[in-house]
This record gives sequence, structure tokens and C-alpha cells, in this order.
Amino acid sequence: MNKNLFYFSLFTFAFYLSKAGTGFIFLADTTKLFYASNNEIYSPNGRQLLYFQKGNIFFSGSTDEKQNIFLLVTSMNIASDKLELIYEKDSRDAAFSFSKNKFYSGKVESDDMRDKTELIHVERIKKWLSFYSSYNDSLLAYFNADSLPTSAAIMVAYTLIQKYELEKMMVIQQKQLPFQTNNFSTIKPIWGNATANEWLWDGNVLRPRWNVDPRLAWVFDGKIVKPQYGNNIYQQYEWDGENFKPVWRSNRAEEWTWDGRLIKPVYDTDWANQYVIEDGVVKPWSNVHTEKEWRLDGNIPIPLLILILSGIAKPF
Repeated sequence: MNKNLFYFSLFTFAFYLSKAGTGFIFLADTTKLFYASNNEIYSPNGRQLLYFQKGNIFFSGSTDEKQNIFLLVTSMNIASDKLELIYEKDSRDAAFSFSKNKFYSGKVESDDMRDKTELIHVERIKKWLSFYSSYNDSLLAYFNADSLPTSAAIMVAYTLIQKYELEKMMVIQQKQLPFQTNNFSTIKPIWGNATANEWLWDGNVLRPRWNVDPRLAWVFDGKIVKPQYGNNIYQQYEWDGENFKPVWRSNRAEEWTWDGRLIKPVYDTDWANQYVIEDGVVKPWSNVHTEKEWRLDGNIPIPLLILILSGIAKPF
């Protein structure tokens, strides 16, 4: 099946399901994690009931018998202002806690401990609820928030913590030296809507930091820049270390060059579109267009900077 058609069908189906209070929960690579229907969570194929929520309890299986208690939660609202607790079966100590869309290891005793114990943060963009790892800010999963009860988010977060061993990763990160902890790089406008236009590069994938749509992500193998998903050859660009241009077509407006100092279009002499990188800022070299300045934190390959500066890569 054509991948573009697949994604269109997937998102159309998800929208349709939202009308009935049901929906798929997807991992970052678009594979299905769960299928949920109201307070019930099923296997990815929707055939096996895994968990269901009744009051403040999640049960495994299909009956609410005591031996099937899986999790006890003090609240089903992940946006709660107060710290809420998650207890595993037969445990008197909280395994995890959450407040204001953030999940923590154990019971957070003080505000000072929150940064050290945060495992997952949840962001809502329009109708989509996205789950990010707090140790490296990578996207883990997402679903249509309007289609499911908020209790589903608790089970998703709990499952992701176990699946990706986030407590273990948190400990490893805290043992690293300061210069080893930056696992990703970001770039965002200094002026204007910085949140909507912020990009993240993890060494493999360039994507909008706060938009879950996988169709907006790009990959770079050192020579070819292309969307992470889809097979449109006209969206592929080649990079030879100096020149950036489309692979399968000719379009002068999309040809850029890098001479070791200036990033600029090949066939455009507008000074506002000629950029330099100085002290973590990507900006027009003329210094008179501050509205086009970007804050760069870390290192992002030049061809990916060109994607962003030229507007070829769209953040939404």
C-alpha cells in the first residue's frame, strides 16, 4: 500500500473512531500500542481485553475481582494540580506519581526532587496527546485526546515507563558527566512563536519538538535528506558538504550552499536570507533582520538547518 494513502487512512480512521469514544494509541514509529474503548484497553489488534478502569482501580482481564487488581490510582486526572499516586498491586508504597501532566518515579517528597525523578511529560497539541521521555525529550507515543478518557493516559504512561525502562535511563543519565547528557539538539526562533516552530534533532531524526505528526519528521544519512515516512522522491534532497539541492527535479528556489561561513540560497541575493552561526545564534549576516534569528542549542547538520531556514520543513 502507498504509505501516504496508509497514513491518510490511519488518521481518517482515528478521527472517525473519536466519535464513538474509542481509538488507537500509537508508538512514535506509528505502530499500535493499544486499542482503547471508553474505560477498556485492548491489545493492538483490538481482540484481547487487557485492562479496564473502574473507579480509581485498573483491573487486568475482564472481571473486577480482587485478584485482578493491577493498579490503584488516587486520581484519573493527569493534569491534577496536586500530586497523585500510582500503586501497583499489593504494594503500600507508590510506584509512581503524577501532577500537571508529568509522571515521576515513586512519590515525590519535594519540589526539588521533581527534576531528578521525572520520567514522562505529556503535551497536548490541539486534539493530540503526546508522551515524551523526560530524560532525552524523545517522542514515545500519542493518541487523539478527544477520543479517549483521561484515565487511558495513565495506563499509557505506566506501560511506556516499563517498556522503555525509563527509571533505569534516568539513573544512567544522572551518573553521566554534564557534557555527556545532551542527547539531542534544538533550534527555535528567538522571536515570535518559538514553541510552535521549535525543532529537535536526536542524531537520527529531525522533527518538530511539539508536533506529534510523524509525517513532519526528516532523516539524514550524511548524503540524502528525506521525510522519515512516505516515498515521494520529489521531497528528497542531496548534500555534498557544500551544496544542497533536490535529487529528482530541478528547482532553483530550493538550492542552497554553505561555504564554511554563510548559509545562503544559490540564486537569491537577498541579504536577509544569508545566514551565519555565531554564539549559538543562526541569524542573517546583515544584522538588520532580528526577526529571523534562531537559537541553536547543540549541533544540527547544515543541510537540516537549510530545511528549516528555507521553510521546506514544516512544523505543522
